Amino acid sequence: MKEQEFTNDLITRLAPRIKSAKIETGRSVLYDMPIGDNGVVNMGVDSDSGEAIRGRGTGFEQDILIFEECDGGQTALIPRVIAEVKLYAVTTHDAIVYSYKAECIKRVYPFCRYGMILGGMRNVPGRVVRHGRHFDFVCAVTQPLTDGQSAELSDLLESELETSRRIGAMLRGKLKPRTLHRSLQINE
Repeated sequence: MKEQEFTNDLITRLAPRIKSAKIETGRSVLYDMPIGDNGVVNMGVDSDSGEAIRGRGTGFEQDILIFEECDGGQTALIPRVIAEVKLYAVTTHDAIVYSYKAECIKRVYPFCRYGMILGGMRNVPGRVVRHGRHFDFVCAVTQPLTDGQSAELSDLLESELETSRRIGAMLRGKLKPRTLHRSLQINE
């Protein structure tokens, strides 16, 4: 099985469980919004569709994107959760590059949650923990994915989706926390 086939299988399994948002592969999100020398913010989105432009624009294509559609805004979607998928192996280079990608995306969307799903792996390698400083989650699953892992993964992504919404509400001043505490959950 190839990585894209595995990603498509993940989305097929997860889509019925993620009811309050959309989940797709191959969609792009912004990673930068530079201000040109004319003082205009370059959104890097198609003016008709509101979709982030890859290549000549400032958009990164995502393996898995959980998002809400945006009506009336300048962009077509609000990215809530992004997952990079690796199948059978993940390198130090992968962890460094995708952690940097997460950092760039979070500069534009500070409420967005970003992580990795490692298919065909028994556990999360230490190098991913060391170099994945900007990951909010990392999950190792077997290939083929079991029903139990599918349920666990969908629970994780739903939790990250809710966290994204709560962070967004805090940033907009709609949620006024008295205490904010980040914790680490490790499942063996």
